[in-house]
Amino acid sequence: MPFNAAQPSGSPPSTPKTVSPALDQAAADLADGSFDAARDGFEKVSKDTAAAPFARSLAMLGLAETAIARKDTGAAFVAWRQLAADPSAPQHYRDVARRLIPEQERVQKGLPARDPAEYRAPLPLLPESAAVIQVSPNGSDSGDGSESKPFATMERARDAIRAMKKTRGGTLPNGGVRVVIHGGVYPVKQTFTLAAEDSGSPDAPIVYQAKAGQTPIFDGGIKVAGWRSVSDAKVRQKLDPAVRERVLEVDLKALNVTDLGDPTVLRRRPELYYDGSPQTLARWPNDGFVKTGQVLGKDTFKIWNTIAGCRDGKFEYTEDRPGRWLDEPDVRLYGYWFWDWDEDYQKVASIDPAAHTITLASPYSHYGYRKDQRYYAINVLRELDSPGEWYLDRSSRMIYWLPPAGFDATQSETTFAVYSRPFVSIDNVQNIVLLGLVFQNSRADGIQLKGGADCLIAGCTLQRLGGDAIVVAGGRHHGIFGCTMNTLGCGGMRVAGGDRKTLTPGGHFVENCTVSNISRYKHTYTPAVLLEGCGNRVAHNLFERIPSSAMRIEGNDHLIELNHIRHVVEESDDQGGIDMFGNPLYRGVVIRWNRWSDIRGGTECGAAGIRLDDMISGITVYGNIFERCGAVQFGGLQIHGGKDNLIDGNVFLDCYAGVSFSRWAEKRWLEGLQRFEQDANSPTYSSRYPDLARLKVDADVSFFSRNLFAACKSTFLRDGGIQRCVLIAIAPQAVDLNDPQLRRMLFEAIPASEIGPYSHPWRESKRQ
Repeated sequence: MPFNAAQPSGSPPSTPKTVSPALDQAAADLADGSFDAARDGFEKVSKDTAAAPFARSLAMLGLAETAIARKDTGAAFVAWRQLAADPSAPQHYRDVARRLIPEQERVQKGLPARDPAEYRAPLPLLPESAAVIQVSPNGSDSGDGSESKPFATMERARDAIRAMKKTRGGTLPNGGVRVVIHGGVYPVKQTFTLAAEDSGSPDAPIVYQAKAGQTPIFDGGIKVAGWRSVSDAKVRQKLDPAVRERVLEVDLKALNVTDLGDPTVLRRRPELYYDGSPQTLARWPNDGFVKTGQVLGKDTFKIWNTIAGCRDGKFEYTEDRPGRWLDEPDVRLYGYWFWDWDEDYQKVASIDPAAHTITLASPYSHYGYRKDQRYYAINVLRELDSPGEWYLDRSSRMIYWLPPAGFDATQSETTFAVYSRPFVSIDNVQNIVLLGLVFQNSRADGIQLKGGADCLIAGCTLQRLGGDAIVVAGGRHHGIFGCTMNTLGCGGMRVAGGDRKTLTPGGHFVENCTVSNISRYKHTYTPAVLLEGCGNRVAHNLFERIPSSAMRIEGNDHLIELNHIRHVVEESDDQGGIDMFGNPLYRGVVIRWNRWSDIRGGTECGAAGIRLDDMISGITVYGNIFERCGAVQFGGLQIHGGKDNLIDGNVFLDCYAGVSFSRWAEKRWLEGLQRFEQDANSPTYSSRYPDLARLKVDADVSFFSRNLFAACKSTFLRDGGIQRCVLIAIAPQAVDLNDPQLRRMLFEAIPASEIGPYSHPWRESKRQ
């Protein structure tokens, strides 16, 4: 394999300069079978006190690899144990050594080195329940909760459990209680609430679960029937003649709908669904965006003395179409008004067709407005001209809809989302499980979980919601496992746990979930997972089809592993598949063994697989696969003004660039540090993160080891030649990751077969 070979014109550049030629040579000797030379070389580097700690650590790993190649496993164990116990070694390499010891012990027993179960969340073993309560859509809350006389609601089952507790002095019998919820549709009129008194215990959990083989659906919508041709002549006149005879109407008054919500306010926006697919609120243009003309606001300003904008919303429109909207009562515009990473809805106050201007109503967009920014209009009856578009006239309470081709009212189902509160609220509760339930068709969040401990949401489907699917705020060791979330107005999960001040871990986990087609109303900063706090984990998930980031990580000591993220950052700019921002003390985060695929969006800055933005430092990026990532100014990994990041053992395949940098330089770095210095010097942080002692030096410098760049247009962008690199390989085309020549970089196998969701009885298959 032609690693590090001279490349023809137009191919990837040469390998970045190594900080330890001796280490690179020892690894080459190992690959060539010169084991004595490799051992001597690795030993020399490992004992060289002038060598960088990460190079000495890699030399110890090289010693172990050489011993394994010589079938001297005893010497390998000695090297790994020595590295694991070395306080001067970076934490990452110490952890690698600790992991390799039991892996080699498994190999000696004739087992595969890795046991995938070790990288999966330990789920509770549900005991045989002491009591079973039945709930059915055909039941009655005057029943007794038995199989023959089931309750009709979960509220009645909850109250029965409360009564049971009271008769036992506030406790439940060993085994706890299982509430079996039969299949069918449960129309939702109120939030199902659980409080501290509804807790179980480790040996007596309370489980609310679907009956085996059945699907209970909690539905916040109403079925819409009675579609007819448009009866109001004035409305018909507004419609495009090409579709006028095909547009249908229905009267919400006849359906007793009184809460009409708002066209663009989050968690108040109604939605129309056709056979489970969201219809499009009448808009222009039908696809994509148009751009603002000259901005005409009076409150002007400049960014960096070059980018002109205004804070008050008035601009020229460059097409004729808005001139048709003068009789539209409530036009809304959705736009990226100043930056292509920030967007919001704006109300139109007036349109002047003679001057070709639009004046917006306050409140104005936070960052202001500038020329040539993207926007489109929605909630415009006159733009109801494409199959699947609809409009709600709030004055008459009439819905107008142009159904897709093939619509048959006798065979198809249309649903209007009316419920505007969470389906489930769990407050300060312990040891309860929600298993195998479906929540759909609402304007708000799905499940809210606050405080408490050891609660699990497993195998659930949350779809067609206006807010976030699941919100976890505080508490300890809550889990979201095997859930499917799709067609969401906002994000998938907001999870906060642990204490950053004391660095106490929260222990929450998100595992084995699938999240897709989200951020439909709020296109940015509503990722599949927004993770905050300290010591939480996101693993084995699939996140895809998202206009901006798939994950946003804030806080310390989180573990992000074995996830597959693909086709994200499809609309916004200056984002990554995972994004971290703004705090150099967000340390201890490990991002390992993930796959980042087809992340090529962006407009002015670009899109990256992983983006470490504005001073993010001390992050470990290990064993990831970046394929077809990066665009404009970004590589597969983008580092903006951070330092001390460790980038080890990754593969960059067919990327615009492997790694890109936006360097701050010393002056800006030191100025930015001032507000973090007190916390950085606290005993809690200085002891947990020893590298903080060097926080003020080596601005913009990170560490790169054992990375392979294959078929990338470039390796580093804007690195300044200051990065610390060792054991880097470049190939002009894709390579076999099992190629023995990868020993030249001490490359560790990436567990690609373990990445993404895995089969489990509680994992929910996708339901539409």
